Amino acid sequence: MNQTQSIALDSCVVIDVMEKPKVASGLKARLRGKSVRIILCDVVLGEVKRVRGYTSEKIIAKLSHLLGRKIELSKIESSDVLSAEQITEQFQICHNGDNKILSLCQAKDFVLVTFDRMLLKACSFVGVAAFHPSMVGGI
Repeated sequence: MNQTQSIALDSCVVIDVMEKPKVASGLKARLRGKSVRIILCDVVLGEVKRVRGYTSEKIIAKLSHLLGRKIELSKIESSDVLSAEQITEQFQICHNGDNKILSLCQAKDFVLVTFDRMLLKACSFVGVAAFHPSMVGGI
């Protein structure tokens, strides 16, 4: 039986999907035929809004349109914040924001999709599955 995999998009991936048509079409093609839920956490929405000025509604609508899938939201819980602080203590490369995304993925068994090499490295240290967008076809 095919189990649905939940993938969380990092803010750098969200911005590139929204602003670069080739990134969006490439990711959409790699997800085609796969049983995947796309997750956006509130931290990512906040980072994209801070960096690019897009509202949460615009981000969700555009990603859903470009990737041809429903976008699900996930909030960082207080337990995720505590876990995030521990991750930062262990791995100084994991700054505030990334640490919260990582702790959420760890708690909910999400696969993280990011361009950030240091975040990919931190994922491997804490046991979170993570991919560069070009490798998502391997899910």
